[in-house]
Amino acid sequence: MTKDMQVIAITEKELDQLAMIFTKCISTKTVESLSTLLGESIQCKIGKTHLLDISDLDELTPAFSDTVNMSAVYLKQTGDINVGVLYYMPERDGRRFAAKLLGKKILGSFTKLSRSSLSETGNILSGSFFNALANEQDCKTFSDVPGFAVDTFRSVLEFPAMEIGIESQSLIATTAEFYSTSGLKMRMLIILDPANAKKLLERH
Repeated sequence: MTKDMQVIAITEKELDQLAMIFTKCISTKTVESLSTLLGESIQCKIGKTHLLDISDLDELTPAFSDTVNMSAVYLKQTGDINVGVLYYMPERDGRRFAAKLLGKKILGSFTKLSRSSLSETGNILSGSFFNALANEQDCKTFSDVPGFAVDTFRSVLEFPAMEIGIESQSLIATTAEFYSTSGLKMRMLIILDPANAKKLLERH
């Protein structure tokens, strides 16, 4: 076994510490940015931060995802730490979301402009989250170009999960759900491997 493949243990206390960091960053800056983008009040529910084997991705799959395709934006942040962020919602909600951003009442199908608007939303929300993380933990990251897809949840999840967790064969994940006053819903999934989780906790 190579050094990179060694098992890195993460304790429940460390998972709780990560949860506190992510919750603070999401509940302040990310919620604020989304509210500004949509011009609406936003409620947020943040799930538990947990460790899972890369073969157990079904644990991250929402119950409703079996019957609908997802519209999703994925960004990878690199630098002091490497983290993946996936924003997703059912395809129909994605069209509603894009219509809102573009000032339209309805959007029949995704256009190049609507895809770009959702990708840019992912950029802005990630920027706010990682700026907060930089202030909280004194770490600098840089975002790759966002990727947009409409596919099953498992399909949109597999690429970032493998990209982030391929060496350790495990992931640390946190989910957040956002609800607007007009009924728009979006989910955010933060994933990182144990080594980068340790780096994050050691900073500041």
